[in-house]
Amino acid sequence: MRNTRPPVLAVRPARDVIAVLRLSGAEGYGHAYGDRDGGGMHPAERALMRGGSPARCRDFAAGRAAAADALRLLGRSGPVLREARRPRFPAGVRGSISHCRGAVATCLATTRTDVFAVGVDIERVGRLSPETAGLVCTPPERALVAAGDAGGRLLTVMFSAKEAFYKAATALALSREPVFHDLEVVPEPGPGNGSGLCLTPAPGLLPDGCTVRGQVRSVGPYVWTTVLLQAGDGPS
Repeated sequence: MRNTRPPVLAVRPARDVIAVLRLSGAEGYGHAYGDRDGGGMHPAERALMRGGSPARCRDFAAGRAAAADALRLLGRSGPVLREARRPRFPAGVRGSISHCRGAVATCLATTRTDVFAVGVDIERVGRLSPETAGLVCTPPERALVAAGDAGGRLLTVMFSAKEAFYKAATALALSREPVFHDLEVVPEPGPGNGSGLCLTPAPGLLPDGCTVRGQVRSVGPYVWTTVLLQAGDGPS
C-alpha cells in the first residue's frame, strides 16, 4: 500500500522551541480524503470550520495538524482554538501558525517563560512581484533587493520575516499595530539551507527589554521564517 503520510519537518530554532512544517496534506485530520468535517480533529477545533469554503477548511486543518505535531513534541496537547483571528494555544504555550496554498502548513510553539511571543510564516518563492518591494521594503532593504535578488528569494525572505514579526508583535499589548516599514531585515549567512536574520524594529515599538530573534530556512520552493520576541537576557 502506498504511504500517504505527508512529509513533516521538525526543527528547534532555539532551546525548548519547536517549529514543524507539514509539506502537504493534513492526514489524521480528514482532509486527505476529502472530509470537510476534519474527522480526526478535536471537536472544538472542528466546530471552528463550520461554514468555511473547502479551501479554507483544508488550510485550517493543515495548520491544526502542524500545531498538533508541535504540541506533541513539547509534551503538550490541544486543542488550538481561536481568539479573534489568532490561534489560541493551550495555557502556558505561545504559538503561531501559517499555511500556504496546497495544504502546506507550519507551526512554531514554545513553553519558555522568557519568550513573550512567537511568529511563523511560510511563503512560496516567486509569488511576489518586483513592484511589491516598494510596499514591503525600507530604502536599505530595497537597495539589497536591487543589488541582486535571483528569483525573488530575498524579497520573499523580507516579506515572510515581516509577516512572522507581525504575528508575534501583535500578540503583545502594543500601542499600535506594526506596519512593514517598522522592521528592517538583513539576512545573515549561515551553513546549509538556513540562516539567521538580523531584525531591527522601529524605536519604541516593542516593550523595554524585549529583543527580536529570527531565522529563515529554504525548503524546496518555500521560504520558512521564525521569529521570537524574548527577554533581552534570555538564553538561545
